[in-house]
Amino acid sequence: MRILFVSDTYYPHINGVYYFVRRIGPLLQERGHEVAVIAPSDSIFYSLKVIDDLNVYYMPSVPAITYPTIRFIIPTLLRTRLTYIIKKFRPDVIHIQDQRLICKVIVRINRDLGIPIIGTNHFMAENVTFLVPGEKLRQYTEKFIWKDFSDVFNNVGIVTTPTETGARLIRPKLNVKTIAISSGVNLEPFNGNCDLERLKKKYSIPEKPVLLYVGRLDPEKHIEEILHAVAISLRKTDFRFVAVGKGMSRNSLEQLAVKLGISDKVIFTGFIPDEDLPCFYKIGRCFIIASIAELLSLATLQAMAAGLPVIAVNASALPELVTDQENGYLYNEGDLDSLSNYISNILTDDELCRRMGKKSLEKVKVHDIYRTVDSFEKLYGDQISGAEILYSSTKAEQG
Repeated sequence: MRILFVSDTYYPHINGVYYFVRRIGPLLQERGHEVAVIAPSDSIFYSLKVIDDLNVYYMPSVPAITYPTIRFIIPTLLRTRLTYIIKKFRPDVIHIQDQRLICKVIVRINRDLGIPIIGTNHFMAENVTFLVPGEKLRQYTEKFIWKDFSDVFNNVGIVTTPTETGARLIRPKLNVKTIAISSGVNLEPFNGNCDLERLKKKYSIPEKPVLLYVGRLDPEKHIEEILHAVAISLRKTDFRFVAVGKGMSRNSLEQLAVKLGISDKVIFTGFIPDEDLPCFYKIGRCFIIASIAELLSLATLQAMAAGLPVIAVNASALPELVTDQENGYLYNEGDLDSLSNYISNILTDDELCRRMGKKSLEKVKVHDIYRTVDSFEKLYGDQISGAEILYSSTKAEQG
C-alpha cells in the first residue's frame, strides 16, 4: 500500500500529530508499505525533505503572530501543488490528521479522484481556545472550530480517535462511523538498562525523590496547579519537582515557583532529546499531569511504560489511562489538598509506589504501538477493498 499522511502541523513543531505519524509511519514502511507526508513548511518555500525516514512534502507557510509554532498555509498554488503530489505519489489511501487548510483542500481534490480517505482527530477545542480572550468569544470560536471539523471529516470513509472518550465527543458531530484506536506507544525503549547517574549529573537532578512532568509548558496544561500542590506537599515531604519540556509558559512558571518559595525544589530541564527520554522517566518516582484537554497523552503512556504511578486530573481521557488507587490517583480539578496528599503518599510509601507502578506496566500493554499499527494496517486495507467493491459495482451498473 501507498499511504499518504496529511496534516497542518508537523515537525519541527513537536506535538501529538507528529509523534503519531513518526511512530507508525516507519513501522508501516518496515512492513513493505510506502509512506509519505504532506505538512506545512517552516518557511515560505516549498520543499521535499526526509524526516524520520519518511518523505515529507512541505507546503509554504507563515507563523501565527501570537503563537509562532502554529503555521498558516499560504493558499497560493496550494491546490496545484497538492494535486501534483497526489498524482506523483499515487496513494492507495489518504490519512488526514485535522480539518485545517491542507486537509480541507485534499478532501475537495479527492471528490474527483475517489481515493479512500480516513481521518484521525487528535484535538479538543480547548487545545486552541485557551488562546482566545473572553468567554463569549471562546464559545463562538469553539462552535466555529467544530463546524469546520464536521464539514471536513464528514467527507471521509471512517474516523478514528485515540480513546473512547474522544469518540464519544465527536460522534454527535459526524455522520460517518467513528472508532477508537490508540495512538500507541513503543514499549521497547523503556525495557533497556539505564545509566541514571549519568542522566542525573547531565540534568543536575539531586538524590531526592522526583515528581515528574513531561510535556509542553503551555497554559492549557495547568502546570500552575501542580506547582501550588507541590508547595503544599513540600511542607511535609522533601522531593524535587522536575518539569521536562518547553513552551510559552516557562517564564511565568519559573516566576510562580519563586513566588511560592519553592524555586530551589523545582527544576525546568527544557527539551530533552529522544535518546535520553525513556531512561529519564525512570529518574522519576511518580508522574503527574493536570491538563483537562487530553485525548490520550503520550507522555502519560510513556510514564506508565517506564513503570511509574500516575497522578492525573479526573478529566477528558485520562481516566482511561489511570484507575484511581490502582496505578495512581485521580483528583478533581482545583482540589489542591487531595492532590498534595496524593503526591506525599506516593513519594513516601515504597510499597504503594511499587504496586502502582506494576499496575501501570500491566495497563499500558493495550497501547503497544505494534497493536496500533496492526489496527491501522487492517483499516487501510478495509477502506481500499471497500472502494474497489464500490468501483466495481458502479461499473457494473453503468455497463
